[in-house]
Amino acid sequence: HAIKDVSVDIADKTVTAFIGPSGCGKSTFLRCINRMNDTIDVARIEGDILLDGEDIYDAKVDPVQLRARVGMVFQKPNPFPKSIYDNVAYGPKIHGMAKNKADLDDIVER
Repeated sequence: HAIKDVSVDIADKTVTAFIGPSGCGKSTFLRCINRMNDTIDVARIEGDILLDGEDIYDAKVDPVQLRARVGMVFQKPNPFPKSIYDNVAYGPKIHGMAKNKADLDDIVER
């Protein structure tokens, strides 16, 4: 187990910090909340994580939309395992900031 028996209530529209020694599971816990572990083939998830009463691992939950709602800041950059272009374009794309690929290309270049 990387982490086990964790239960925490986080109030809406608050900033919450997880503080602890290196290797204690802070980043692993945050990756679970944002479903970033979905990108790791060997990661195995057990249990439930509820956001507004809905299990974020339910098949009907879109991880892209979840990540738009759940923000995280890490000490070091933590890009998705994609190209630099895809990492820069990710935010503008999910928030509908570009009408077409040319607009998205312009945003990424800037």
